[in-house]
Amino acid sequence: YNKRVAVYESHYLPGGCAHAFDRGAKTGNSTTTFKFDSGPSIVLGCSKEPFNPLQQVLRAVGVDHHVHWIPYDGWGMIEHPGGKINKERRWKLQVGPGHFERGPLAQFASSSALDEFEELRRVTAPLVTGAAEIPAMAMRPGDTALVPLLRYLPPLFKIISNGVEASTGPFKPYIDGPLFTVKDKWLRDWLDALAFSLSGLPAARTSAGAMAYVLFDMHREGAALDYPRGGLGEVVKALAEGVEQKSNDGSVSGSVYLRRHVESINFSEDGSRATGLTVRKPNGETISVMANDGVICNAPVWSLRNLIKNSNALSKLNGGDSSSVRVNPVQSWMTPDKAEPSSGRGSVLRPRQESQREDETSLLEKCDGAELTGSFLHLHVALDAKGLDLDLLEPHYTVMDRGLEGDDMVIDGVPDDACGELNMIALSNPCVLDKSLSPEGYVILHAYGAANEPYDGVWADGTGSDATIGEGGTPQETNGRYSSSSYEALKSARAAPLWRAVESIIPDARERTVLALLGSPKTHERYLRRPKGSYGAAFEDCLKDGSTPIPN
Repeated sequence: YNKRVAVYESHYLPGGCAHAFDRGAKTGNSTTTFKFDSGPSIVLGCSKEPFNPLQQVLRAVGVDHHVHWIPYDGWGMIEHPGGKINKERRWKLQVGPGHFERGPLAQFASSSALDEFEELRRVTAPLVTGAAEIPAMAMRPGDTALVPLLRYLPPLFKIISNGVEASTGPFKPYIDGPLFTVKDKWLRDWLDALAFSLSGLPAARTSAGAMAYVLFDMHREGAALDYPRGGLGEVVKALAEGVEQKSNDGSVSGSVYLRRHVESINFSEDGSRATGLTVRKPNGETISVMANDGVICNAPVWSLRNLIKNSNALSKLNGGDSSSVRVNPVQSWMTPDKAEPSSGRGSVLRPRQESQREDETSLLEKCDGAELTGSFLHLHVALDAKGLDLDLLEPHYTVMDRGLEGDDMVIDGVPDDACGELNMIALSNPCVLDKSLSPEGYVILHAYGAANEPYDGVWADGTGSDATIGEGGTPQETNGRYSSSSYEALKSARAAPLWRAVESIIPDARERTVLALLGSPKTHERYLRRPKGSYGAAFEDCLKDGSTPIPN
């Protein structure tokens, strides 16, 4: 498009929630450096067509050859790790046609589950077969959104064959009716587990398009999971190079600036046009950056109001009302007052509270009031690999601490299930695929609970003080609910399921540990500037497109 782009990133590393980082540890008389992925660990659709939007972007800007994908055929499932011998369950989710149906579905579900699964894939197929023929870059926001889609009318009609709302809305009509109803409990639990890893919410509240894509891509001929050689940081590096590569005339097309915190988005006096940014440099100096064409804001939606100081612009984003008051967002997780965070569980996903009708809510109110999904706990470890046979291990595991079905605990009338607090633990073991990821003689692992760690009732300090925790470190102030020592104690207590996950594949992991880093929701809040460390907005509250009442 012949546009010059500047990206301003507050973190000292690019990549946001998907950045990679280095940490050193004393090993004998020297210091060894380890590199960890901070975020996603399972990727689909990058090594083989149909390509996912990430790979489409890499190809469009000509940097896809910078990332070398390693395909693999599935991940390990471990339920009830360390439990009684008759309760622990280990199996593999192998991608490709027929493996799931002949394997876990036949082994664990009822006799009717196969018919249900095949019918579910048939009903959701139009969402995928159509979308696979429409490149992501043909999807545009605003009033002209239909124009680039005119050349893709046949696949577009496939997508909307069940109705526009069913095609663009949550998965609920496909699991709870009226389009289809999944009755088998094991299959429902499995779908909830898949959905939770995508959205931090159960299947009924996850994007129908995303669920349909996973059901299609995992079970098609030639299906594969993908991991980038060198780690997820290589993808971030390629994207940054795509921004900064030279254009055809030899000039640099863009720049990525790190440690540049955006203080505000600036506007013309009447608020009708975005004119640039006010940016704070590492030395505290603020500078103004002019935008010739416009500003794209990729900050969390709850941060938008604070970035806009121009009252006229605020009024336009608020439907003409200049006297609006911030709406406090609902959180997906609720924690009863009697719960004791350090003792383990005490929170549940709250039932969806329907917000106002879309046509009665301004953009700013939608952003302020978007439901906050849960946060993360992370455990990054480097282990002495002496005597370990990596060939016996999978590159990735999903560890269900209390099983797909959950246990018998009921909190505020909500029973436990696959989406329960710290039940699902993702465990990335990437050295199985790429031994160069760690120094010789060591392996790295990353265990995390994705969006199943509550914030309020567990990590809120009760003083309104937020960004006080360093990455893997201690608070810089101690006047909150937790002092430095109590914060570390809370992290250790909450991380018990993460360690159980690691020990489920390497039983003596703690004895082998040369470096262990625990990250909490406070870490996400501080370093990634995610309000309450949130995974993101609930799907129902995601903005329909990127357009605003201010055109640029």
